[in-house]
Amino acid sequence: MMSVIALGFGMMSALAGSSSLVAAEVIRAGDPVTAYNSTTEDGGAATGDPLLGREVLRTVYVGKPITYENTRAPVLVRRNQVVSVKYIRGGLEITASGRALGEAGVNEPVTVLNQQSKQMVQGIVQEEGWVLAQ
Repeated sequence: MMSVIALGFGMMSALAGSSSLVAAEVIRAGDPVTAYNSTTEDGGAATGDPLLGREVLRTVYVGKPITYENTRAPVLVRRNQVVSVKYIRGGLEITASGRALGEAGVNEPVTVLNQQSKQMVQGIVQEEGWVLAQ
């Protein structure tokens, strides 16, 4: 488990300084980085870059760099969205519905209000859009 976390941090630090993407047009906050709105610093196509598909946090103007620090994973869970919350321990799996109290992307934390118990639960958003309670 620790090696997976270390690998993730290594990947993030490698991405942090490796991007050579710049905005080819104005990219508004919340919009995804695509091959159409970005280009490499030397004017080439931006295909295959790990930043493609991420959302920009703040507006990026033409010619300005797009970096790992000014982007985030695409938002899967939006505020007030009803989501499935799962608690999994060994063979036990409990599922409930809840209302998200914030926004989050894959592997990001989010607080969810359990609709049955009215208790707040912290969890991590999974790729399929459900939340794994901790």
